Amino acid sequence: MGRVRFLTFGCKANQYDTQVLREALGRRGWTEGQGDAELVVVNTCAVTAEATRRARQQLRRLHRENPRARLCVTGCLAESEADALADLPGVEWVLGNGEAKLPVNFLREIGEEVTPEELGIPPGICEFTGHTRAFLKVQDGCDMTCAFCIIPRVRGKSRSRPLEELAAETRRLLAAGHVEIVLCGIHIGHWGREWGLHLSDLVRVLADIAAPAQAPWRLRLSSIEATEVGAELPAIMADRPERVAPHLHMPLQAGDDRTLKAMGRWYGVDEYLAACERIRAQLDRPAFTTDILIGFPGEDDESFSNTLNTVSNAGFASLHIFPFSARPGTRAAELGEPPSAATGRDLRARRAALADLGMLSANAYRRSLVGLEEQVVLEGSSGLCGRYQRLRLEGNFPGVTEQAAPGALVPVRLALCETQTFTADDSHGEDNSGRRTATSPSSATVTLVGLPLHSADHSTGDSTGQATGHSTGEESTVAHAPLPAAVPMPILSS
Repeated sequence: MGRVRFLTFGCKANQYDTQVLREALGRRGWTEGQGDAELVVVNTCAVTAEATRRARQQLRRLHRENPRARLCVTGCLAESEADALADLPGVEWVLGNGEAKLPVNFLREIGEEVTPEELGIPPGICEFTGHTRAFLKVQDGCDMTCAFCIIPRVRGKSRSRPLEELAAETRRLLAAGHVEIVLCGIHIGHWGREWGLHLSDLVRVLADIAAPAQAPWRLRLSSIEATEVGAELPAIMADRPERVAPHLHMPLQAGDDRTLKAMGRWYGVDEYLAACERIRAQLDRPAFTTDILIGFPGEDDESFSNTLNTVSNAGFASLHIFPFSARPGTRAAELGEPPSAATGRDLRARRAALADLGMLSANAYRRSLVGLEEQVVLEGSSGLCGRYQRLRLEGNFPGVTEQAAPGALVPVRLALCETQTFTADDSHGEDNSGRRTATSPSSATVTLVGLPLHSADHSTGDSTGQATGHSTGEESTVAHAPLPAAVPMPILSS
């Protein structure tokens, strides 16, 4: 036993893998430390060139700060660049994503004796240290061959975890006090294919599990392909809105058919948008979030313009935008330099244009949620609602104390907080009351707040509901309205 430190780069699956190793050492008496740790486990990512650069940089820094610490490198970069990592100062073990990373083998690798009791430990985890929301990895690996992606090479073929095993782990996580469990993996839409099952079968079983004392809790799905969301999954979400979050992260990658084909994606724009509309027809204002890769080889102004149009039509609640970087061993690495490689200006301009459009789309989505009842996982005075909106709480919430708030699942009614920011060039005047007005705000920041369900009205500032003018040039309003009978998802013009 001794002192250990964990550092994790990358996806939810990696964070889950780190927790598995954390518990394996914790059962043997190891405690966590920082500068005094004698063992440092670094779980790496290889999805982008930036992720690999940061991992190598962190390993060098760790050795400089604590030369006596033994470094154990795991994860996708350890799988793809084992020899290079082994040559770094202080690195004693390099364990990829295969058998060596399993808890028992990991313990043996670092010199721990494995007892018969250790062999009988149930697979998975018992809690998610440091998180109010727990991640549950339901499968690993991927069978697809996207041109830009190195993950199938470093994670292997898709492998599902048995349903009974996942149900038992869900019960352990609920017993540990987690009120939201996020189903994650590398390609979760392929869960259960080995046995003729579908992800909806797993979600249905897990959703029926009761927490201790019948406490409220919910499931959330991590990334899933739009083409793999059949009718059953939204139907379960619609039937169990208190248990399954109406949020789907569906990677788009590009909104242009020619680019999608070059990427090796198996759908076109029309098919993706049709999936969005089909899901919206089954669910009340679901949150769609997505990944978009910019600067892929062959992406020109026309194809990028098509991506902007697609994003505008999809109505996303949030965008994750990342630049293309050629990964060794992928087909995209052989396609030549991306169109923006000669100057970073093109890439920055495209990223900025997408970010601006993403903000407009996110603001439109937030406005559509006004008056809706939601459940919020609290993290202090703010939290995350089922539709993947981070918001702060305002008002009196009986039974929710500062001590009890972290990790609590609290019902709220959603209200809007909109802040207009004015520039020196904006045209200002005064209304009849002498309050400053503006005819052309330069930007608007739209956020949500959570109000108690019993609250009849709520506003900030003066009796009109509008905050008085600030020297910072911002004016804010908080408003809410009765839940409309039907609110169509706003479609933005390009």
